[in-house]
Amino acid sequence: MRTRTERKWWRLMALVAAIGLLAAACGGDGDDGDGDGQAGEGGQTVSLLHGISGENEQAALQQAVDAYEEASGNTVEVEASPDFETIVVTRVTGGNPPDVALYPQPGLLRNIANQDAAVGFDSAGVELDTDNLVPGMVETGTFDGTTYGVVVKLGMKSLLWYAADDFGDYDVPDSWTGLVDLTDTIASDLEGEQGRAPWCIGIESGGATGWVATDWIEDLVLRLHGPDVYDQWVNHEIMFNSPEITEAFEALETIWFNENYVLGGTTGILQTPFGDAAAPMFDDPPGCFLHRQAGFITGSFPEDSELGTEYGMAYFPSDEGQPVLFAGDLAAIHSDNPVAADFVEFLTSTEGQEAWMSHDGAGSLAVRSDFDSGNYPTEALAQQGEILSNATVARFDASDLMPSEVGAEAFWTEIVAWLSGQQELEATLSNIDEAWPSE
Repeated sequence: MRTRTERKWWRLMALVAAIGLLAAACGGDGDDGDGDGQAGEGGQTVSLLHGISGENEQAALQQAVDAYEEASGNTVEVEASPDFETIVVTRVTGGNPPDVALYPQPGLLRNIANQDAAVGFDSAGVELDTDNLVPGMVETGTFDGTTYGVVVKLGMKSLLWYAADDFGDYDVPDSWTGLVDLTDTIASDLEGEQGRAPWCIGIESGGATGWVATDWIEDLVLRLHGPDVYDQWVNHEIMFNSPEITEAFEALETIWFNENYVLGGTTGILQTPFGDAAAPMFDDPPGCFLHRQAGFITGSFPEDSELGTEYGMAYFPSDEGQPVLFAGDLAAIHSDNPVAADFVEFLTSTEGQEAWMSHDGAGSLAVRSDFDSGNYPTEALAQQGEILSNATVARFDASDLMPSEVGAEAFWTEIVAWLSGQQELEATLSNIDEAWPSE
């Protein structure tokens, strides 16, 4: 493989042919973004637009940017926007695109790519170390056979949290079937005790209420039917009311609709804010023993709680393989700037990932399967990294891949209607299917 410096000159040749097409796609005259490749003090300049919020998370990204600038001699102009989804569409379709943008929603990148407002990685000359990237990192940003983005940071969703201090003789299950059996065992042991149950679950999230339930469904689709069915479902080649997706909803129903399994029953699920849901797990005695949520939830745990003592963490188990559900950010290119490809490659490289994920504020996982878990700043992230490195397949959050009318609207609201008893499962699934926009 060529060195990074050698590839820059080859990209210059490859990208010349794409300049005309890209300028037309972005509605510009060739002066858009940093496409003129004007040299900064150390060389070239590349612009980056992102929507990452929080001082710590931004500081972690900046550490990766600093490492790139030091290694390459180039300059990165970083722009953070709290309204990223709106700003990026305006910029890339209005003739003022950033060279590189970080997308939290692959569906948004797909829409922009469909408008010819993103540059395919082959055209940009991006060469990724695919052998050492976690499976799914490139596939997530590949649409109709062309790669427009690559995941550069991710957050693990397939996690099971449990009351470590009070788990007693219970064993952490290594299969979905075992998890259901454990749930039943704990419920039997707690029979007659008020205010205690195997599970703590809460999905209240204001206008976004319902997304916690979609995460469960997505994990269950992966566990029951694998990545091929998952991909077909995301693309609506398999309907919500198909036997496969119906089975995933029925599996969720097994736990969520059993008043003996969940603290507060379905009423508690609907009314409890998702960030508060695990709190009873830290009571003495614990109000619940099990909780499923993404890695960020530790920020809602008691400040003095410790992993391995007050609480434990494990993989949300599967009967076959080790599929992982995740969310994250994808890097995409929107200009003819030859430095853009070099910068994207660096973000996915060992050096770039170490600089980014070793920062105390990163709170994210590396996208490389060869990443040394010892570089993570916390034990929780290190353990999550081990789970990720052993993943047989990884898939991005389905609701973020689906059209917003479905993934951020009907999928949420129809599940809430089902949980509240307003409608049966069959109507719920059919209503979600009907919300899918026509081609």
